Amino acid sequence: MTFDDRAIDWLAELLAEAARAEIMPRFRKLGEGDVRQKTSAADLVTEADVNAERLITARLRERFPDAMVVGEEACSDNPALLSGLGDAALAFVIDPVDGTFNFASGVPLFGVMAGVVVNGETFAGIIHDPVGKDWLIGAKGAGSHIRHAHGALEKVR
Repeated sequence: MTFDDRAIDWLAELLAEAARAEIMPRFRKLGEGDVRQKTSAADLVTEADVNAERLITARLRERFPDAMVVGEEACSDNPALLSGLGDAALAFVIDPVDGTFNFASGVPLFGVMAGVVVNGETFAGIIHDPVGKDWLIGAKGAGSHIRHAHGALEKVR
């Protein structure tokens, strides 16, 4: 189980796929039963969160069957999923809609996030902006950059 530059590109595209398929079709179109409170009125979960996490998790398990996958919504339902994260050879931590309150309120400030943990150490992180269609990507030893929808890379200083 290795995670390299090609896998980072694949993961970035997976986050965009989840946004196209499960998040953006629901943006500013959530029905009454599509938003639920978790711990407070500001801590929400939507159908977009749940469905995007399912899609991302399924694709990760197809490509990396031995990896640990910890999704925010699954972990919210079962906090025991976090145990073993530091010991996993390869793990993915997913926040399918970071900024759910904004998303549910129709504010276009939210993202799809994934972190990659290798042997208990953070190896990479990706944030996808589904509205602007850009990515922020950082990887251990490689620095960070913004990848724009049109393919241009911009080094983050």
